[in-house]
Amino acid sequence: MKKLLSGIILSCITVVNLNGTEPFLWIDDEDYKPYIYKDKDGNPKGVFKDLMDELFKRINIPLKCELYPWKRSQKYVQDGKGDGMVTVPTESRLKFTKPTDPLVYVHEKIFVRSDNPKIDQIMKITKLEQFKDYKVIEYIGAGWSEEHYKNLDMVWVPKQSNAFIMLANKRGDIYVTSEFIGASSIKSLIKEKPQYKENLQKLIATPNSLTVLKFNLLIQKNSKYIDIIPKLNKALKQMKKDGTYDKILNKYLTI
Repeated sequence: MKKLLSGIILSCITVVNLNGTEPFLWIDDEDYKPYIYKDKDGNPKGVFKDLMDELFKRINIPLKCELYPWKRSQKYVQDGKGDGMVTVPTESRLKFTKPTDPLVYVHEKIFVRSDNPKIDQIMKITKLEQFKDYKVIEYIGAGWSEEHYKNLDMVWVPKQSNAFIMLANKRGDIYVTSEFIGASSIKSLIKEKPQYKENLQKLIATPNSLTVLKFNLLIQKNSKYIDIIPKLNKALKQMKKDGTYDKILNKYLTI
């Protein structure tokens, strides 16, 4: 009973601020390592987590983070069950949210098995129009891909980690993501799923950057916090000026 009461008290502390302000409820992807993900204890971690913690600390607003499968997270924000999410401001998402300035720029590259029979052609791809001859893997809820990968031979999987497993096991030809995400995810999966180690070690990134995605904090238009965007933008500029921003990115974005 003592342990149970302690857990309840600790839970309350995470959502109640000394001045009684209700926290900004940030909902995001549970499997987008190293940007945002659940660690082995189920706690939020990653680039976005550290950036958001620092930003909200600077504007003196409490922050609460909940992570779910990506499609569900977006639905929660769309339905007003959360105040915002960090993601690419696609046309469909901007119908129900407003963006801050970009928090992070992500350079997207193709991942492929080094022994793919079409490896020479894939290594030369520089634009999306060249995808038509390949089976493309993507995870459900990837809004940018849903808007740009129309009429392609697609394999949709539940989570990003599933995409790498599918690619490693020859269930598709290519998967597009950040080089940092690829390196981090493959390294983790080799430890978590040693049965796939040999295949995972064959995954490589192509040299060409296909596109650069902007990840913004998108705040639900009906959120009581919709007016804090100028404050967040100002705090972000301060973080970049005083070196805090680069320190956070360098903590995670190394290969």
